[in-house]
Amino acid sequence: MTKPIGLIFSIILIIINVSLFEAVPLNKHKERSPLYRKKFGRFTLRSAIPSSDKTWDNWAGTIHLAPEAIFKPTTLTDLQDIVNLARTNGKTIRCAAEGHTGSSLSVTKKYLVIINNLNNVRVLQNKRYGWVVTAEAGTPISEIDYALRTNNPPLTLSSAIIPDFVRATGVVATGSHGAKATLSIMSDQVVSMKIVAADGKMYEFCETTNALEMKAARVNLGLFGIIYSVTFRTEPMFNLRMTDTLPLAKDFLVPSVVKQLFESSDSIQIFYCPFNSFDSNASQPLDPTKDQMWVKQWVRTDEKPTLTPEEFAALRVSQNTSSFQTNYQYQEMANNPQSTPVVRSAIWREGPGSSPTSFVLQAPDAIHFLSSTTQNIPLNIFAFAFKVDPDFNNVVREFQAIINATYTAAAQNSFPFNSFSEVRIIRSSHTLLAPNFDPDPNAIYCFIELTSYHFTTGFQTFASQFGQKWIQNYKAKPHWAKEWEYVPNIKSYLSKAYKKQIKPFEKVREKYDPDKLFFDNESLQEIFDGALHTKQ
Repeated sequence: MTKPIGLIFSIILIIINVSLFEAVPLNKHKERSPLYRKKFGRFTLRSAIPSSDKTWDNWAGTIHLAPEAIFKPTTLTDLQDIVNLARTNGKTIRCAAEGHTGSSLSVTKKYLVIINNLNNVRVLQNKRYGWVVTAEAGTPISEIDYALRTNNPPLTLSSAIIPDFVRATGVVATGSHGAKATLSIMSDQVVSMKIVAADGKMYEFCETTNALEMKAARVNLGLFGIIYSVTFRTEPMFNLRMTDTLPLAKDFLVPSVVKQLFESSDSIQIFYCPFNSFDSNASQPLDPTKDQMWVKQWVRTDEKPTLTPEEFAALRVSQNTSSFQTNYQYQEMANNPQSTPVVRSAIWREGPGSSPTSFVLQAPDAIHFLSSTTQNIPLNIFAFAFKVDPDFNNVVREFQAIINATYTAAAQNSFPFNSFSEVRIIRSSHTLLAPNFDPDPNAIYCFIELTSYHFTTGFQTFASQFGQKWIQNYKAKPHWAKEWEYVPNIKSYLSKAYKKQIKPFEKVREKYDPDKLFFDNESLQEIFDGALHTKQ
């Protein structure tokens, strides 16, 4: 009697176990509408249930999607079931996170997967790399910082992007970068990553297992599958003295000055805010020779932090509050472009142009010096990377060209550029699709941005002219996560510029996604087709 009971019990367990993962007929989901059943065919999977959201917009409001379905997974099983569902139903997948991507990388008409609810983070010791931090796809950088800061011993990422609210894999997959002079893009700090590929299985990529695949995976643009987690190398917590100076543009924009600053700093970031010297009472209200630069320099130090934790928290609150007011000022410029010099100069005087400053901060606090404030002002962000001349002459030349073009447009009563231009100078990368890919590990690259309040009239034309110039003069490449697709002939150019890197990348991509389940992006399709199928 005991054996039959045991056999029956085992069969029941098997049935329960299988039912957790099997396809479930949609007619059993009685709460689902007929429209749901129509959209998802004959069956779904238990954890692949779409969100009730019907649309998605990026941070700047410049991209609006209404895909067939939006998914918000919370576990690895969710990811795998979503991939299996898409494959079975013949659908394609693209992913999104915080929505700070200005290009079309997340655009899809089929399945959009929002990875923000995958946000577990662990700090571990690794035999090869020492202390590392593993973050699930949707973990904000701020939570990675917190986990490292509160670890024993305290740790930090060596370099990171400015905003700390963006998500780990959005940063990695697009090749985003910080400002550290001796390092490259954040993807190059990744020692391993786990990706759910088109067969629904999870694969781990690391340089010790397959260096070529890792060179492709670090900036994979979502083409290998859905990244489940990334593991970054870390280092012991350190402090930085962050110094802000406000030199006149005509005095600072000298190649030897910029080069010396770069070589003597842990990191630098250089900003130009248009019309910052505007004075309605002056005989010449618009005078570019009086404009200032905003120069940030970080230098490692053994000094203790200047601010107490309470003082630093108060600073963050003040930044956040003031940014809401600044957003209203930007709206005024967008609605009344002729007010741009008046409003822009006021923002400058009330903000970074008020006075030089110098603080000692822990590394993550210094790196993310604006924190969440950048989230409150939606911007069009246009960014390219080009190789720096040995004498830094091209960096200075392009900054000066932006100032000149700004005042030339103003003389014609046109104000397409109303936020800031910004430069970070870092090292090259061996990652195949990095904009700063270069076989020379010591090559130096300039990442230069132009930004304006979203939907500012004329910005795309203004920015595009610089993109064309940077391509022609320096063979520059766009930052994948920023705006670039409106530059004329940019896709055919990138087919040629990335041709040598795309061929080995495609071999890895095809291995993990032979049926192009994740290749649902028209821009990337055109670039890859041009690189793989043209003889030039």
